[in-house]
Amino acid sequence: MPKNDKTRRRKSHAERDRIKAKKAESGASYTSAQSGTVHRHRGPELPALDGSGFGADRTADMQAASALIGACLEQCQPCQASLADQVLTGDRLVVASLAGSVYALLPSPGVGCSPATRRFHAVAHDTGCDGYGPAVLTAVEEMSAEDLEALLEDTLDLWAAAAGPGPAAASPAAEDGAPDGEQEQETRRFDSVGGTAYLLSAGIDQLLDREEMQALIQHAEKSAAAGDAVECFLCDQPLDVTAEPEIHLGVAMRTLTLDGRELDTVRPVFTHPACGRTRVWPWAELMAERQRRGLPVAAEDRQPERPTEQQHPRNADYTSFSLARRPGGGMVPLVLIEPGEPDAYGAEGWLAARLSEGFKPVDLSGQQPFPKLDGWSLRCDRGRLVSVMTASTGAWYRQEGGYATPGEWRKAARQRSALLLVVPSGSVGERQGDQWLEAVSRAAGAGHLLGGLVAVRGTLS
Repeated sequence: MPKNDKTRRRKSHAERDRIKAKKAESGASYTSAQSGTVHRHRGPELPALDGSGFGADRTADMQAASALIGACLEQCQPCQASLADQVLTGDRLVVASLAGSVYALLPSPGVGCSPATRRFHAVAHDTGCDGYGPAVLTAVEEMSAEDLEALLEDTLDLWAAAAGPGPAAASPAAEDGAPDGEQEQETRRFDSVGGTAYLLSAGIDQLLDREEMQALIQHAEKSAAAGDAVECFLCDQPLDVTAEPEIHLGVAMRTLTLDGRELDTVRPVFTHPACGRTRVWPWAELMAERQRRGLPVAAEDRQPERPTEQQHPRNADYTSFSLARRPGGGMVPLVLIEPGEPDAYGAEGWLAARLSEGFKPVDLSGQQPFPKLDGWSLRCDRGRLVSVMTASTGAWYRQEGGYATPGEWRKAARQRSALLLVVPSGSVGERQGDQWLEAVSRAAGAGHLLGGLVAVRGTLS
């Protein structure tokens, strides 16, 4: 090899070592450390930890743990990954302190946590004060790498929940120059000149564009100024949009038949905050809710009484695992979940519920990037899918014992991201091969293929 090539190689190694050192110091990804765009996330101020309370003759630096909690609050995925690696490969006294400080106080470990966390909770919560510290550190030091990762992820969920929501994660600028998080906030909230806050349902942006939403608000305010105030749809009382500090605005989906043709229509639903959260309603369910509250309902809109419990064994849900090609290249693990029973209000009810939860239409043709579902995650335990979690409500879907996942799926899931898809009951089922793809395509064509990219947490082997 020519001498100048050797010199370049030595310089390359030196540069790589310099970047690794910077990455270790800052917790940033290799790319951000190399470019000088290291992220700084403000987490709780965690001072250096004196290990004597845990029976250890050393002090643990908590700076990376503090930054990791901050990255979780700000939903910065690259920094979460690099900082988590730093914490997991560092002094286990850090994880023992983070996990012990929360699980010692909780009466139960939580329904969606990993088996490793349940075992740790039994030690942290039930050990007496005298032996607490050493017992907690011993439990952490005896964990496998995978169990330690699962415990840290569960612990971070609790720290993030206790700290409350943080700023939206930084992301590339969208076409109009606003980051994704800011666009979401703009879609979900409008502020009038008078200071009234209009809170909009998730999913409303799939049925109305921004101009239509703004027009609804302007119409309501003009009507109020003319002495014709809009009414709350769930109490029939006037809603003063010029004086109320907060107003909820949802929509109701209704199919009308006109001249033998079915027309899909959308109707605004203004409500007082105390009357119910903003959401996307199927018309039949909205009418049923008015009936339940004793409000008048037109004869043609009256709904039959529904049984409170199913009178037959519930059909099992259908879950399928596959791989999908990302627009622009690469593969992503895919999970499709189909309920075993139809929604009480049909496909329209299913669609309204999923849109209200934040699910978005997904294009599998490769023409559009996959949407993201912030706050959603798949929870795995040793390669088995056990639950789908959401930050707002906890476990959205759970399977006792978990579903076994294919090897190729687990391999792809090590990128810690997956595509979650949902379809109405009866859409896909146990179809195989080309028939499976055709059924998914039909659901997409009907606007009934929803989902998005979610985080993958827990252990994969």
